[in-house]
Amino acid sequence: MTYQNTLPIVDTAFIMVCIVMAVFFLALPLPSNKGLNNYRLSLRFLAGAYLIMAILNIVVMFFDISLDNFISMEILTMASFQAALFAITLIILLKPQFNTKSYLIKQIIPIIILNILYLLVSNRWGDPQIFNFDGLIKLVFHPAVIVREFFLLFYIFQLVYLTRLFFAQERLFDNKIDNYFADNLKLHLPGVRYCYYAALTVGIGALMSCFILSNKWELIFTVIYALFYMAFGIYYIQYPRTFIHIEPAIYVQENSKEEFSKANRRINWIQLKKQILEDKYYLADGVNIQEMAQYLKIGRTTLSTFINNNEGMNFNLWINKLRVEEAKSLLIAYPNYSLAQIAELVGYSEASNFSRQFKQITAESPSVWRQNNKA
Repeated sequence: MTYQNTLPIVDTAFIMVCIVMAVFFLALPLPSNKGLNNYRLSLRFLAGAYLIMAILNIVVMFFDISLDNFISMEILTMASFQAALFAITLIILLKPQFNTKSYLIKQIIPIIILNILYLLVSNRWGDPQIFNFDGLIKLVFHPAVIVREFFLLFYIFQLVYLTRLFFAQERLFDNKIDNYFADNLKLHLPGVRYCYYAALTVGIGALMSCFILSNKWELIFTVIYALFYMAFGIYYIQYPRTFIHIEPAIYVQENSKEEFSKANRRINWIQLKKQILEDKYYLADGVNIQEMAQYLKIGRTTLSTFINNNEGMNFNLWINKLRVEEAKSLLIAYPNYSLAQIAELVGYSEASNFSRQFKQITAESPSVWRQNNKA
């Protein structure tokens, strides 16, 4: 079977994936939680984007429209719109408060302006077809080609800008998780990062499509596109399951200006730390900063500030250092205890997480440390 014969089959499969996932986005039942409001909105945006992609592909197939053109305006428009949409929807998983509507509009306005300018210029001076670099060099200063080149530069800038924005928001999210949970191994949402890597790869593939005019490449890219759209949709609709666990960390409900009484404000970190160490509250399984703050009868924000300012680290690292110090004593005192038993005694629900934290802090695994410190 030739590539030309295979393409319609792959395009049809891609259209079906887009339609099915769009229906899933619109029909997905969600809990009545205000924190998920922007997520609900993003699902509608995604449903619209998937349907638009399906419609555009149907139009291209039905009217037999050729996209074989260097720096194709059609490819750039679809790629730029999708880049903005996928980046914003992924950022919402890290920061549910992200203002979806206004930000998406800001991203779409340049795309609309460039398309209007392109229509005006191409209507006045024509729109030349370019099939190789030689043709591009000859027509590099043609008005319509200049608009296409400018759009290409805008798209490259957009990919760089959205990538920087995404990773900045991911760092902020990770800081919030680390400042709330002692056991956070499964709460950093690495899947969101992998989804962004995949989206960025597809975006770069779309950029390559502006210069690679071949049926083989079009087939490969369409297959990748269809698989990405399906995998992205499946991952995205599972987010509410995770949200119920991370919501307390990303929404600070207390008012830091009113969380203390005058008596509480007089309590200093030395007293608080002494109480934590004496009671060994840090060994409680699954402890988080909210629970510890309630135990100490102070506010969560203030406790976090105390730890960050006085210990020079976040809540997660501080708790794990205390646990590792406790574990060192137990490893020596109870040589017959297994690592799983030691892990449970110092507050870890999983021995693998205990070993990971121990090695990260001491640069040695618990078993190696125990062997080296027998004496």
